[in-house]
Amino acid sequence: MRPAPRIEPAADEHAPAAEEVLPSRAARSGAHKSRGRFIAGVAVLLVALVGVGIGAWAVMNNDSPTPRGSGSPATTPARPRLFFRIGEVTTDRTGRKAVGVAGDASVEIAGQLSSFYDSVFMNPDTWKNGVPDGAWVLFDRSLRARAREDGASFTLGSQAASLKTLRVENASISVEVLVDPQGNPQAAVADVEFKAKGSLGTGQAVTIANTASFLFQPEQGEWVVFGYPSAKTTIEAQAPSPSASAASGSPESGATSP
Repeated sequence: MRPAPRIEPAADEHAPAAEEVLPSRAARSGAHKSRGRFIAGVAVLLVALVGVGIGAWAVMNNDSPTPRGSGSPATTPARPRLFFRIGEVTTDRTGRKAVGVAGDASVEIAGQLSSFYDSVFMNPDTWKNGVPDGAWVLFDRSLRARAREDGASFTLGSQAASLKTLRVENASISVEVLVDPQGNPQAAVADVEFKAKGSLGTGQAVTIANTASFLFQPEQGEWVVFGYPSAKTTIEAQAPSPSASAASGSPESGATSP
């Protein structure tokens, strides 16, 4: 008896061919290569990002503005400014409000006088070039021309150009403030005591003293000088000593001519 014929299943015309279901060896090789290039690209990107991060961290954590041993000159510290010490503060009226108004006025007046005396006495630029025009705004417009003429009474005068160093020994003021019944300041009297010691270009020691009484009045929210009943500057130079060196300014309140 012959064996029954082998029955092959009918081909499904909608089923994909074997070569379509299974990628060819070339296609599989290409896919592996593409995946390898993708992984390599990601790795390069990560390395670049890490490098940028390290560089940024190094910049943010670098405390030295210049490399060590670069020889760059250090920044010259700013000259310390003169500030008056406020001594006695009085008012012609009693009460907490009047006292507070007088205190505020004394602080403002002390600040203005500090700026003026620092400019006309302690600034080396003034020694060489004279009192700057901006210093005279302390005085009322009607008084500025006269104040310039009397400048030797509360500036260094013609002796300024001879100075080499100067340091403050004493700078203090006392202030009396006149207050109206509503508690508004009307006027003030500021008495100044200023003393400094230094040296001239010749090596001589020098002592400078100034006493002055300024009459202040509020004008457009600021205190201005409308009178100075007394003002005097004295400059005394000692004979130079052969073994003495020129005095130097103190770091707290001194100045040195460049």
